[in-house]
Amino acid sequence: MLLLPSLCKSHEIKEDTIKKIIQQFIVNNPDLIQSSLDNHKINLEKQKIQKAINALKIIKNPGVFQKNANITIYEFFDYNCGYCKSVLKVVLETLAEDKKLNFVFVEYPILSQDSYIASIAALASKKQGLYNDFHSSLMSLKGRISEKEIYKIAKKTGLNLEQLKIDMKNPEIKNQLLQNREIAKLLNLNGTPAFIIGDIIYPGAINKNNLKTIIKNFRES
Repeated sequence: MLLLPSLCKSHEIKEDTIKKIIQQFIVNNPDLIQSSLDNHKINLEKQKIQKAINALKIIKNPGVFQKNANITIYEFFDYNCGYCKSVLKVVLETLAEDKKLNFVFVEYPILSQDSYIASIAALASKKQGLYNDFHSSLMSLKGRISEKEIYKIAKKTGLNLEQLKIDMKNPEIKNQLLQNREIAKLLNLNGTPAFIIGDIIYPGAINKNNLKTIIKNFRES
């Protein structure tokens, strides 16, 4: 029984000594500690992006899918986003030149109610097999889009307007947009466009040369 106080005291001394050693190590090695924290942050970010990509795969957003693709790019966009419209040509030209590239269009209407209606109409157009054509036409519109313009463009694209309006009422479309929004929230995306290439997020518009370089670097990594 007399040994117990001694054991407790010994334990306290050892614990106190260990704490001092750790504290001194932190003081003497701030760069190492910061590097460890930075690496941990990077790993968490990569895990978050991978979680988002897995969710996007389940949702099955529309896009351009090529048989021998070895890389997939995800673009979050809004039909009233001027910067999104400015990269349309970059996207189309890159897809035409690179036959090993998948490109997924993630509808993310955040700028207006008309943007939301445009996204619903675009997703509904999948039923008639004209999503990609309709998407490009909506993105090519100069200025802000309106509900009237949406249906005007839909008709020019060859969509059956009566059927389109019926398909737009499908609750699965609103659910898909909600899921896209939740994924964007997970990734802290507050604006458009935003691209996911590999395990890195690239916010904002991107030019063709930069996009090709990013793709090249990803394939070589």
